[in-house]
Amino acid sequence: MKSSRLLWILWSIFFCTTQLQSQIEASPETGQPDKPPGVLDTPVDFSGRRGTIIYPRQLDAIRIGFFAPDEPDGLVGDPMLKAASLAAAEANAAGGLQGIPYRLVKRWAYDPWGSGSKEMIRLIYQDSVWAVIGSLDGGATHIAEQIVTKAWVPLLSPVSADPSLTYIRIPWMFRLPPNDQEQAEIIVLKCIQALSLDKVGLITSTDHDGRIFALEILTKMKAEQIPPFFHFQLSLPIVDFNDIVQRAASFYPEGIITRLPPAETLDLLDHFQSNKLHLPVLIPWIPGLRAEDLTKRYEGDIYYVQPFSETGSLAYAEFARTYRERYGTSPTPSAAYTYDAVNLLIQSLRESGLSRTGLRDAIAGIGEFQGVTGKISWDNGGGNQAEPILRTLSGEESSVTNR
Repeated sequence: MKSSRLLWILWSIFFCTTQLQSQIEASPETGQPDKPPGVLDTPVDFSGRRGTIIYPRQLDAIRIGFFAPDEPDGLVGDPMLKAASLAAAEANAAGGLQGIPYRLVKRWAYDPWGSGSKEMIRLIYQDSVWAVIGSLDGGATHIAEQIVTKAWVPLLSPVSADPSLTYIRIPWMFRLPPNDQEQAEIIVLKCIQALSLDKVGLITSTDHDGRIFALEILTKMKAEQIPPFFHFQLSLPIVDFNDIVQRAASFYPEGIITRLPPAETLDLLDHFQSNKLHLPVLIPWIPGLRAEDLTKRYEGDIYYVQPFSETGSLAYAEFARTYRERYGTSPTPSAAYTYDAVNLLIQSLRESGLSRTGLRDAIAGIGEFQGVTGKISWDNGGGNQAEPILRTLSGEESSVTNR
């Protein structure tokens, strides 16, 4: 018995050694070790049952799911809904899908892991939507992603920058904004290194989006051998910002990176101002946070990542004009991405007809879709390959730096 066990152990060691050796052997063509394939090196595909096609005239409306809050004057959900409604109205004015109108169906709950998931289930199985637009942050979008994965319904995310949404390669998931990894890269390369900042602190929230961004920025800083001078992780909403700012000032930093929700970001800048702590502040794109609010709160330099540039874009100018005429206010980046998401979906429906798997394939194979936010094209995981830009805000002055 003991000899058999010894033989088994020796064979296991031999097998593992052989496998390891085969992985590190040089390639005969290059003389270098073979590089293992990356996560996004091959296109994601759907190989399940193709389903059936429904003719539009059998339906009274083509239902599109909207999974986000729609309360008036909301920072993110309200502009999203307005933009989605505008896109649907324009498509219906053009005849809908073979004469059948598009209709937005709204569902939402602020408890994403409880009633929120139930609302997503109702959206798909009770409301019978053909695709879902949403949601307002990474946590809620992950809930939606889990539901559509089982139901085989496309999900287009116009707001969340969470890279893990598409890195897990769900064939039904499509993300429009540039992800946190790309934003971290532009902050490190175009801000920290370009300004030769040696002592940089980090202030992030412990919610889903704060944690994801913190992971990406710390990973990029480590890769560039720029360790953070300090890292304050804030559990919101109860925070003494005056204490936080005084603690940060005690380190005598040369710059601070912060990723907090919109209201808390402005609170932090207020306390920077009142404590006369004027130094470069580096901020990724935070949905609901407007550049004009930043300059009103802080007199120092702010380096702010913008997900796309509207400068010189006739398509964006026309969208913004129509949006203002309809709603009396200017669109946000979240609104622009939502408008593009609905129009991309409608174009894909015209190509695929009413087949969920056909619709998924049409969205995945869109090539380069020219939206008001610029060109949209997917990487192999379903993430938009658009590059963010860097804005420099100083008082009422601002400038833009391409990546």
